[in-house]
Amino acid sequence: MMTDSVVWHNFFSLHKKFCESKDYHLINLMRCSWNVIKNERLISHERKYMINSFFPPVNTEAFYRIAMHVPGKGAEFFINHTTGKRLAPISTYIAVTHRCMYHCWHCSAYHFMECPGKDLTTEELLIVTEKMKKLGVGIIGFTGGEPLLREDLEQAISLAAKGKNMPCMTLLFTTGFGLTFERAASLKKADLFGIAISLDHMKEEDHDRMRSVEGAYVHALNAIRNAKLAGLYTMTQTMCTRELLETGEIKEIGKLAKSLGVDEMRIMEPIPCGTLNEHSDEVLTVEEQKKLIALHVEMNRDWQYPKVSVFPYVESEDQYGCGAGSQHSFIDADGNFGPCDFLPISYGNLLKEDAEPIWQRMHQEIGKPKCECYAKCKKAYDKLPKYYQLMSGGK
Repeated sequence: MMTDSVVWHNFFSLHKKFCESKDYHLINLMRCSWNVIKNERLISHERKYMINSFFPPVNTEAFYRIAMHVPGKGAEFFINHTTGKRLAPISTYIAVTHRCMYHCWHCSAYHFMECPGKDLTTEELLIVTEKMKKLGVGIIGFTGGEPLLREDLEQAISLAAKGKNMPCMTLLFTTGFGLTFERAASLKKADLFGIAISLDHMKEEDHDRMRSVEGAYVHALNAIRNAKLAGLYTMTQTMCTRELLETGEIKEIGKLAKSLGVDEMRIMEPIPCGTLNEHSDEVLTVEEQKKLIALHVEMNRDWQYPKVSVFPYVESEDQYGCGAGSQHSFIDADGNFGPCDFLPISYGNLLKEDAEPIWQRMHQEIGKPKCECYAKCKKAYDKLPKYYQLMSGGK
């Protein structure tokens, strides 16, 4: 990676802009960068270098965009970097449909799937996608509902990804239902970069039970195989329950993912939203969350598992904190623009208004990086996560 010319271009372009501030020191950028990668397993996919799927590959235009899309000129640009101010989120996930054939125990989209509206038309979906790309988002993810139910999905992906050297990294989040090799190849041709397929358990009967559909496990494994064959950056996504954590079965899922050739295993924690609003006892305790965070470090150092990205680790105080309304945003299946998939909050509708004023309202109100998941604990923090502290010269 360190011999790649685009990696060096992106790094030195940021360094050069930072140098306009007397408060900037190269050693702090290096310390900050080391903190980012210290517990990661850096991997290459088709010569694109990945830290994790929360960032675009570091040798792409998308990575350059997220680094540079910060307000201010001269010294102000650096100061805004160290406080989390942004002209656009790093990532936006778009729910492209209300529809889904599954009834998952942890579904965060339950609130709009329970009272489904009319899906966005193809034209509306392309308008929403174009507005987010124009705003300067580096990652556009497509979710739902089940996004594979939309036959026009490739059009939105192509629009998001169109340009030189990946101006936007595109991701797809799916149950795997209906992902034949032909569809996977079609998505790849449309320039989809990565796909995350839900895998709740290594046992077929348990996965099917958690998805409330017989055959869900088979669909998921077939989807993983087809995604790999098509050349997609293939991920699994697992909601780590208390049981999976206590029994160590979360590691067995990791071994299964490794055997299937998965590039990255994303591990989430139960969040009190959607169907889990009525089951708050499923939310992990602070001590359990610490154990889950420790898995990020442990599993990335053990090659019997694929690369692992644990949400609570990435969103911890030691890294970037919660990015709702600062690094991340979400658009529901009606076009409402909000801070996060797990927060049913809207600051405006993209079918009625441009993205920039909505983003500014959202970012101004809740855009400061937070040391804890905002969906779990809606409070303000004076302290910034370590990423921002290190950049400004703190410890």
